Amino acid sequence: MVEISTPALMMSIQAIAQIISEEEAVMESMQEGQDLYELAESVAAFRKTLEELKAVYEAARRNGADLPPYGNLVL
Repeated sequence: MVEISTPALMMSIQAIAQIISEEEAVMESMQEGQDLYELAESVAAFRKTLEELKAVYEAARRNGADLPPYGNLVL
């Protein structure tokens, strides 16, 4: 498995969650079309990545890492 520092993991989760939030806000104001479809694909890819990072984060917590609950990172 690839190693990543705790601060890098936390910052990555927060950054990707913010990107998802921003892109979803943009999508709400868009009309149907290719741009909306492409943005939706981007959001889906970011969500998949965020789920993978969440799994790594939760595993680190289970293994004794001193990390706040995941919900505290993404509001």
